[in-house]
Amino acid sequence: MRSLRIASAVVLASTLLLLRSSAQSTDEASLRDLLIRMQGNLADYQRNVPNFFCDEHVLSSIEEKHALQRTSTDSIFRLRRSTTPAGELEFTESREIAKRNGQPAQGEKIQGPAIFSGAFTNAAAVVSLDLAHCYDYKLLPNTRLGKSPAIVVDFASQESALTDSFCPTPERVAGRAYIDPENFHLLRVEAQIPDHDTVNGILSLWTWEIDYAPVSFDSRQFWMPRRIASSAKANDKTAVWSFTANYSNYHKLTVNSRIITDTGDNPQPR
Repeated sequence: MRSLRIASAVVLASTLLLLRSSAQSTDEASLRDLLIRMQGNLADYQRNVPNFFCDEHVLSSIEEKHALQRTSTDSIFRLRRSTTPAGELEFTESREIAKRNGQPAQGEKIQGPAIFSGAFTNAAAVVSLDLAHCYDYKLLPNTRLGKSPAIVVDFASQESALTDSFCPTPERVAGRAYIDPENFHLLRVEAQIPDHDTVNGILSLWTWEIDYAPVSFDSRQFWMPRRIASSAKANDKTAVWSFTANYSNYHKLTVNSRIITDTGDNPQPR
C-alpha cells in the first residue's frame, strides 16, 4: 500500500510539472503571437501615418513651498515623418503655442515637468518585438479596462536596457499596457520611473499614462493619443509637477501648389 501511495505521488507530481510546463509554453506562445501582431500594427503606423496636426490643450501645475501655480496652454501639435539619408524613418514632434491662460502667446514654454515626448512614436512601441530586448513582458489573464475586456501586459526594464542605447531610456521603467483584443491596438499605457531627474538634479517619482483612440485620415484608421497625464513628485517632498494634455481635431498636413502660366502676349522671364 505504501509503495502504491508513493507511486501515486510521483505520478501526481509529474502531472503537475507537465501541466505547469504546458501552461508556461502556452503563455510564451500567446505572448509571442501578441508581440508579432503588435509589431505589425506598429510597422503599419510607421510606414503609413501621414504628417498631421491637431489641437493640444494642456493643464499644468507646479506646487512647491506650499504655493500652487496653474497654467492652461493651447497649442497646435504637429508630427512629421521623414526618411534619413540612411533610409531610416524619423519622426519629429513639435508644437506652436497659440494661447496661455486664454491670452495670445508666442514662444512660451509649457510649464510643469519636461514636456512628454514620444507619445506618438516610442510609446506606441512599448509592447513590440522591437523593444523585446529592453523589457520583460508578463501576460496577465482575465483582465479588463473599465467594463471592456482587454489584453494586459506588465512590462519592466531589463538590466541590460539601462546601458543599451537602442532602448528608449536609461532609467528603470515599469508599467502596464492595455490592448484591444480584437485589433491588437494600444488602448492605454501606464508607467512609472523612480528617481527621475526632473529638474536641476531634483529626483522624483515620475508616473505617466496615455489613452489612445482611433483617428481616420483618408479612410485609413490610426490609433493616436487622446489624453496624456503626467505627475512628478519630488523625493524630498518639496515639489510636485503635473500636466494633463488632451488631443483632438486631427488633420492631415497637406501642401497645395498650383502652376501659374503667363497667358499674356509678352510673357515675363522667370
